[in-house]
Amino acid sequence: MKLALLILNSMFLLLFVSTIVGTWGDAPAVIAGIAILNLVLNSLYILVKIPNDFAREAE
Repeated sequence: MKLALLILNSMFLLLFVSTIVGTWGDAPAVIAGIAILNLVLNSLYILVKIPNDFAREAE
């Protein structure tokens, strides 16, 4: 689940980065910048809080 969420986040991250490159200085670029910050924070939360799919149980 962790890997799938990170891949989904990276797809949206690429979408918003392409928006910033295409409309630098316009309102959509500012909104895309805010969305990138939100996705980065979301990815950090996933990396820290979601357990790894391939982790082994402690014996």
